[in-house]
Parts: sequence; C-alpha cells; structure tokens
Amino acid sequence: HQRQILLGNKLLGFGTGKYNGFGGRLESDTIDPTPAHGARRELMEEANLSLPLDAFAAVGCLTFTFDDNENKMVVHLFHVDVRFCEDDDDANDNKHNGHATAIIDPNTIKGCDEMTPHWFSWNDIPLHRMFADDSVWLTHFLSRRALSSNEPIQKMNGWFHFAPGGDETNRIEHYFLDEK
Repeated sequence: HQRQILLGNKLLGFGTGKYNGFGGRLESDTIDPTPAHGARRELMEEANLSLPLDAFAAVGCLTFTFDDNENKMVVHLFHVDVRFCEDDDDANDNKHNGHATAIIDPNTIKGCDEMTPHWFSWNDIPLHRMFADDSVWLTHFLSRRALSSNEPIQKMNGWFHFAPGGDETNRIEHYFLDEK
C-alpha cells in the first residue's frame, strides 16, 4: 500500500490557504486533561475522525517564536497509524510499535468551516503550500518512519524562530531539531 498523510487545507484564521496537520488550542483541564486528549478532540472537530486515545503516539514537541511577536507557540506532535476498513487483510492486527492502529472508514472523513481534509502520498506532500518548518521536521519524521517503521517512534523536540511578517513571509530565521 502507498503511504499517505491526511492534511487539512486551512480555510480561515492563522495560516489560511496553507495545508497543516490537525490541531489547535487545548481546552480546560476537564475537556483536555492531556495534549493527546486535545489532539483527539481537534481531529474529531476538523476531520470528523473519532479515534481511540491509545492510537495517538506522542512524537515530540515544537516551540515557535516570532521576530515581530513576543508570544510563543508550543505544539505537541502526535502520529496516528490508520488502516482503511476495506483493507481487511490484517483487520485483526491493530497494534503497531506498542500503540494502536486505528481502523477507519475513509468515507466518514469530512471537513468543517476551518479545515478541508485531503490525503497526500508521502511523495507528493504540498510543502510549497505549508509552513516553512514543515519542510524540516515533517520530512525528517516521515523519512525516519520510512526507514524504520518497525522501530519505536523516536521523539523530536524542536524550536523554530520565524522572521517578521508571520505567515505572509513564512521564513525561518533559525531552528534547532533534536531526536531522543
């Protein structure tokens, strides 16, 4: 099977017109007691995918700072292995590297007023329509998964500092990426 990634085309707000992963702000501790709970809720809201919490494998944390804005953004990264329900060759095998593989019906995926979901081949990711940092950390993560998909997921930590102009200029001044 060809490896694919589900990305959302941002329809409004920060990053409008860019493709991105699914996610957003954490809600109160009663709604989102952990970042994984927040990722699960956001995926449901933005792509109509309701997945078990154990399908979300933490893969790292990225911090974003901006030359013209004193606020910083901290993003928790999660990876979910999915298999389409029509791929019944291994339907009973729903564990991969210690976390669950979610079985989904691709016809249930639908967007919202904020994002429109699209599947892309790993070889055809629209990096030219994404944030500049994605060309660094996402390609690094996917290349590691392609080389060692049977190994436990290595966690990444990173920091990206963006030039003035926000998502208009979309230019990284400097960054650091570490794998543990």
